[in-house]
Amino acid sequence: MNVLKSIAIAFSMYSRIPMPVFEWKKENMRYSICFFPLVGLAISFAISLLYYLFEAHFEMVPDAAKTLFILAVPIIISGGIHLDGYMDTSDALSSYRDREKRLEILKDPHIGAFAVIRLLLYSIVFFATALTIISVNAGSYMFFAWGLIFFYSRILSGIAVVSFKCAKSNGTLYTFAEGAEKARCRVLLIFEAIICTLFMIYFGKIAGVMETIASLLVFVYYHRMANDKFGGITGDLAGYFVCICELISSFVFMICILM
Repeated sequence: MNVLKSIAIAFSMYSRIPMPVFEWKKENMRYSICFFPLVGLAISFAISLLYYLFEAHFEMVPDAAKTLFILAVPIIISGGIHLDGYMDTSDALSSYRDREKRLEILKDPHIGAFAVIRLLLYSIVFFATALTIISVNAGSYMFFAWGLIFFYSRILSGIAVVSFKCAKSNGTLYTFAEGAEKARCRVLLIFEAIICTLFMIYFGKIAGVMETIASLLVFVYYHRMANDKFGGITGDLAGYFVCICELISSFVFMICILM
């Protein structure tokens, strides 16, 4: 029963998928972070199914429209929680202020100019990247290999939660980190990462290999940036990582299938 409660807590926090409501007790949250990546897996399957339907039954839909519909799925399922973190972190990084001020900016509910600018840039690049992947029409298996990045990015984010230092002793991410059985969660998340990597490589071949490497390099950057600029990770930084990981890995995947 505690496992089911952990799944419900993970999905209720990181997705818009309706879930039963449970009290956030420590015993219910021990393994919640292990199930957080399943939100990404749901996104991977949803966009792959949508892609298949477009290719099999609605070929007349323009590629640009297919791309917009497909890119809307992650936002609909997740509720845009990671984009919120991306925007807040973009404002903080663009401020070029000291560490304490950056952390204050993360908590500021107002949207800054740099958040809007970087979101527009992010959206344009991601749209162009996804449109290229769809236009190449490499097949459903190759598309699924790309779609797994939504699963993989959240696995790496979960590993960071149970491995990296938190910048603050409060907030949602701190609550998940402190409530987790860190050693066991780390092992389970690494196991998930290995399984996901094998599937990405099996379906994506060299593109899957490079997608994985790109994700791990972004993970290393995330660790160093969070420590240097903020003194650890926060929920907003975790959202920033998920977005950047998906964008960079997708771009590398696109380059590989074009070669």
